[in-house]
Amino acid sequence: MKKLFFMLILSVFAFGDVLKVSDFQTDIYSKAGQNLTKKISLSMEVVGRDVNDNESYVLDALNIVVGSFYVEDILTSMGKEKLKETLIKYAAKKHALDIDDVLILNIKVINNLELSEIIKAIKNQNLCGDGMVLDTAGSTQTKKKKSNDIVISPDSSTINQQPIDLNSVQEFGKDFGQ
Repeated sequence: MKKLFFMLILSVFAFGDVLKVSDFQTDIYSKAGQNLTKKISLSMEVVGRDVNDNESYVLDALNIVVGSFYVEDILTSMGKEKLKETLIKYAAKKHALDIDDVLILNIKVINNLELSEIIKAIKNQNLCGDGMVLDTAGSTQTKKKKSNDIVISPDSSTINQQPIDLNSVQEFGKDFGQ
């Protein structure tokens, strides 16, 4: 009985191809805001009959199915299982593909920060060096001295700014092989 079961499983996988989809990137909607999209990167393996020959149909089905999910839903374990199930059903119905299994190797959200968000974060953390802190509750700016600021104010009477005669320095240039 074990041999028969093993032969049956072996014959199913003997006729199955494995299509590796690596670094599939697409934009999907987020629940966080209206018309807010986030970019995700997805790597998976699709096991089925003739999936290598029908790679474009598999990618089309993957793109349509992934686009029907919210980013927050696709990152949960239940969402990943739903994604697998929906991809298999959609590919069978729309493109007549026989997909046996979908293995998700990696899903991650790619954060593309915009320049305005970076500038706002720098101003909020007071990293611009102008001494002005942007109040997050309002738009008022207050002057604040940071504890790690170093203020150098030399006494102008002690400054000796005369040019140096490099010919008078005997050892000048010896460290450069001259």
